[in-house]
Amino acid sequence: MECADLEANLSDFLDGVLGADAEAAALEHLATSEHCETILAQTRSVISLANRHGRVELAPGERDELLRRILTDDARQDR
Repeated sequence: MECADLEANLSDFLDGVLGADAEAAALEHLATSEHCETILAQTRSVISLANRHGRVELAPGERDELLRRILTDDARQDR
């Protein structure tokens, strides 16, 4: 499994719905990829934070501003 494969299947991995072979490949890859281990840890942290705090209501316009900032950060990282 490559990093892109793990990232594409991360939700299924976390939900425990990958097949046995795919899960074994993911675990093997995680043992050798610091990048993917970091992504997994960060994703777990976000899920934990969301579970602790529940749904967050945004004031009008805040959602669009948040999305714009996220997309701007993503565009910077792609350079």
